[in-house]
Amino acid sequence: MIKFILESYSFRRIVILTVLSLLLLFAASKIFDLTWGSSSSIPIVNLDDVYSAPVQYDNFNRINLKLVAKDLIAIEGNKKFKLKDHPTGYDYYDTIKVFYPDTSFDKTNKLFLQFEDSGNFDSVYIVIAKSQENQIYYKQIFYSSVIIDKLNKFSDDPEIFRIDSKKLVNIDLLNDNDTLINKVLSYFNSNIDNLGIAECGRNCTVFQEICSNFGVPCRLVNLQGGDVDQVGYYNFIGYPLHVVCEVYSSHHQKWYVIDPTYGFRFRHRTFQDFLSAVEISNKYTFRREDEIDQDSILLTKRTLVGRDYFKYYENVLFSKPEWKNKYLRKLVSIFYGNFNYYLYLYSNNFPIVKNGIYYVGIKTFMYFFMLILYINAVLFLLMRRLFLVKKPKNNLKQKTI
Repeated sequence: MIKFILESYSFRRIVILTVLSLLLLFAASKIFDLTWGSSSSIPIVNLDDVYSAPVQYDNFNRINLKLVAKDLIAIEGNKKFKLKDHPTGYDYYDTIKVFYPDTSFDKTNKLFLQFEDSGNFDSVYIVIAKSQENQIYYKQIFYSSVIIDKLNKFSDDPEIFRIDSKKLVNIDLLNDNDTLINKVLSYFNSNIDNLGIAECGRNCTVFQEICSNFGVPCRLVNLQGGDVDQVGYYNFIGYPLHVVCEVYSSHHQKWYVIDPTYGFRFRHRTFQDFLSAVEISNKYTFRREDEIDQDSILLTKRTLVGRDYFKYYENVLFSKPEWKNKYLRKLVSIFYGNFNYYLYLYSNNFPIVKNGIYYVGIKTFMYFFMLILYINAVLFLLMRRLFLVKKPKNNLKQKTI
């Protein structure tokens, strides 16, 4: 039976069709990537994905809110809390009633809760308003002094959502780790001749290693100009890629840029906080040189670079953990060659070719369309063969006179 199938006319036709389809698919993929003309990354929709505090510094109070009944709100905290005027003690979970408007158009429900490590109450204002239809109400959080992590959904694993004090840095560093950052800067400057300073990537790697030795959260951030994917120097565009570092300061409660290549960190003249890569990139006005101060803190400045050199890099890229499944990574690299699944991308001038969602979506549609064509071609061959087999033969012999 198997031998009959393998030697059949239809099977040979389908094998030839499959080989031709695979070659066409490979060619179409290459042409698509060349036409797309740029590598694509995961677009950053929520800046919290990249600018949240490191785990060991994440001591911020958060709650999840969920409507578990028509008039009952459930609260899940990442730390133990208690509701004002509730007889229960501190716990990770509690519920409270909400009230609907009677004669008025809307009703504001004020929820007050106090975390175990806080001397003050946090508040959440939930407004319930009537709609034009009977028994239908709109529920909206009007104000909250505490971070609401999830709405109408609790954490899948409460232990992960809750803060483990054993994993936090000590209380002094939670409040201010600038002493450690200053030690990093001092060590860098004192050993500048022995660090092997070279181009920006090497400089940032060296600086990151020093930060690691002093326990300072530090990461590398890529700044990319336009749609250019090359690295190095090009006469017609200059340097399309530059690497800087961002360190986390618990004193400022934010990540901010330190550029080991030019020795800078940046600050807006009207504020004390230093600026992150996204904050600098977003200030793309022509007067930015009048707005931003450079704090020369490292001894690596080798050239006069204007304060506005960020204007050349409208794309800011952050590394994300690579997928552990090497087979999945291989499949993605084969079928989606221009997709950087390990990079988050933020841009104040977002070209469509940089958006990995568009790239993957459109190319997947192309693959799906070609698959449909292949399946239809196979069905056509099979139906045609079946029709020829069942076609009645004309056995009537013509009579001759």
